[in-house]
Amino acid sequence: MKKISNNLLNQYIKYFGKDATIPPEHIMKTLVEMKEKGTYDSNMKVIKKEFKSIKKRIEEKTGNKLNKDNPIFDVDFDKGEN
Repeated sequence: MKKISNNLLNQYIKYFGKDATIPPEHIMKTLVEMKEKGTYDSNMKVIKKEFKSIKKRIEEKTGNKLNKDNPIFDVDFDKGEN
């Protein structure tokens, strides 16, 4: 497993707290970027509104329940691994 940079980890903790679950690095980076750009809250509203549909599609596609261990979270879509 690749070590997460201290800078990214510190930024993540700043925004989400020291007790927050640590996601994969590519997700952590995206969350920090959204916080810094001020788009986190609006994006979370969209996700919340569409969550049931998103959850269903992920579970159908992966064959696994949507939880922190679902393999979908290992995919870094910025790297074209879909």
